[in-house]
Amino acid sequence: MCLPISRASVIRRLTQVLSGVEVVGVTDIDQARAAAAAPEGAEVFATPTALISSEKVQAVVICSWGPAHEEQLLACIAAGKPVFCEKPLVTSEAAALRVMEAEVAFGRRVVQVGFMRRFDADYRRLKAVIDGGKLGSPLIFHSVHRNASVPEGLYTSEMPLNDTLVHDADIARWLLSD
Repeated sequence: MCLPISRASVIRRLTQVLSGVEVVGVTDIDQARAAAAAPEGAEVFATPTALISSEKVQAVVICSWGPAHEEQLLACIAAGKPVFCEKPLVTSEAAALRVMEAEVAFGRRVVQVGFMRRFDADYRRLKAVIDGGKLGSPLIFHSVHRNASVPEGLYTSEMPLNDTLVHDADIARWLLSD
């Protein structure tokens, strides 16, 4: 298992929570950060492409920012390597179609997208209440969440649409069995 872009929390989960996983490679736009996050024995690659094409790498976890995902996903598909990609999968409809078409042409599914809210204990309890029907059928859905901090300029970009709304769309469909 490898990480195209280092994230200490993802590496910790892969190495300390999951069984049967070995992180063999890490890369990041900040090579010092990649080296600091890499577990002992993991190679620090200069680029995601170098990591993905390495014979040591059997599967990939993409934790980079959304605009970098398409290129990395297409490289994983071309290499035939299973890939778990944090959301958003990509940041445009055209990019999504290119990724889907590449996977279809490859002949089997290798791409997964990470939506963690479906696995959150509180969301699962809410889903059980809705599915139980004791309160009746939902009439309206309102989704709100707050971050402890927000980077300056966040709401002047497309990032909230690509990185936040995608959670709302996924969780609404899941909670409401749509």
